[in-house]
Amino acid sequence: MELIFADEEASPSEHQKKPPKKPWCILLVDDDAEVHAVTRLALKGFEFQGSELELLSAQSAQAGREFFHSRDDIALAIVDVVMETDHAGLDLVHYVRNTLENHRTRLVMRTGQPGQAPEDKVIRDYDIDDYKEKTDLTIQKLRTLLYSKLRAYRDLCIIEYQRDGLARVLHATAMVQNAESLTVFATAVLDQLTSLLNLDRSALYCIVLPGSDNGEHESKTIAATGDFVQYSTDTRFNDLPEVVTQRFTQVLEQKSAQHFEDAYVLYTAAKNGGCNLLYLKHATALGKLDRQLLEIYTQSVAITFDNINLQDELRETQKELVYTLADAVEARSKDTGAHVKRVALTCEMLARLYGLPEAQVVLIKTASPLHDIGKVAIPDSILQKPGKLDAGEWALMQQHAQFGLDILRRSHRPLMKLGAEIALSHHERWDGSGYPQGLAGTDIPISGRITALADVFDALGSRRSFKEPWSEEVVVKTIREGRGTQFEPALVDLLLANLDAFNALRREFPDSV
Repeated sequence: MELIFADEEASPSEHQKKPPKKPWCILLVDDDAEVHAVTRLALKGFEFQGSELELLSAQSAQAGREFFHSRDDIALAIVDVVMETDHAGLDLVHYVRNTLENHRTRLVMRTGQPGQAPEDKVIRDYDIDDYKEKTDLTIQKLRTLLYSKLRAYRDLCIIEYQRDGLARVLHATAMVQNAESLTVFATAVLDQLTSLLNLDRSALYCIVLPGSDNGEHESKTIAATGDFVQYSTDTRFNDLPEVVTQRFTQVLEQKSAQHFEDAYVLYTAAKNGGCNLLYLKHATALGKLDRQLLEIYTQSVAITFDNINLQDELRETQKELVYTLADAVEARSKDTGAHVKRVALTCEMLARLYGLPEAQVVLIKTASPLHDIGKVAIPDSILQKPGKLDAGEWALMQQHAQFGLDILRRSHRPLMKLGAEIALSHHERWDGSGYPQGLAGTDIPISGRITALADVFDALGSRRSFKEPWSEEVVVKTIREGRGTQFEPALVDLLLANLDAFNALRREFPDSV
């Protein structure tokens, strides 16, 4: 190849690093077969930026239209003016630009009859990129033409890619920012980032807590995909793959994001003194544009992360307050243990098995510990009585459901409103014989039906001031006998079908001695 075009060739080292590139698609539209043969000969061995040419031949404007319908990667079309008609080529140009709305393909008119379509008129009236007479288009000028038009096509593709990339960033950011929890947020980040740039699906999101006294990094992973999926749940810093740990350490020391040959590691400082680390693998090195796109997106992610983290901390604080309050009520009854936590987890499992929306599942789990909050208004003499309650004492005890509603109903927060609903309804019975309202069947809120079963199931197997824990066989027999009378049948069936999972909660969170 001539020296003048040497700058377009890729160096041997670049060829070794990069896989073969897709050829540039060139369409020749001319009714003269000899023109096709000469053009192919002139362009033999032509390369631009390490890619060869794919030459398509159409011997009529109609055949050219068919190529434009079947291919969306035509970089350059060299079109004869006169073919089936005196203006067939011009009609094809009009069709491509106006009907197909293709403004990316470079269009060059080539004519052997310049008087048939004057250059000034054609350039003025048609959206073409050049106009050449066949006699002027020598081999050298043809090759020069291709370099010029392929550069223009390449730049237009980059502009379109940048525009599409910006649209993807905006869409991905919106998806991520709608996440309501840290885990959901992190999972959305990994999903959106890997699809955003067609990256390797292997990614890891890790949070580093504020520095400890010994100087070690206290950390945990909150989301992982691909090769890292086994590290997705609370994996500590030093338990990650060695290369990941080394790179995280390097990024932490420099306190800045780093690009590696096969990965990108994002670093963002957190408001609590810790930081966030995002590890993304990629099969091939990211180009400059992809890096810019990644950095723009991750900057937005970093801002959102702090907001989600703050919301997550507030929710966790809210949960702790609910558990603390519920435990205080249990302590008044001299019933120490993990009953409240087990009821919450049992409610969560039942609600999810029942098919409730995830947001409702989480809300029921969080609110269910408040079911007996009304007992704060019941005297100790009744709560702590070792024997059976008399009629008057039992009547007062039953009022705790109404007391719970009275305590919680003042709040407009969803958690407290659901807690009030559960407090009032968790002693209703499926057959209508419960209290305080005598509701039956599906008139009982689903939150109350779920909590009723969870509460009784756990209480039967727990030690109380007036009884010892019942055996698993007796608990199951009692729950089965309450199917359709005390409890909703469908809920009982779900519990018994998954009995091992529910019993595992008692082993995981046993009562204190």
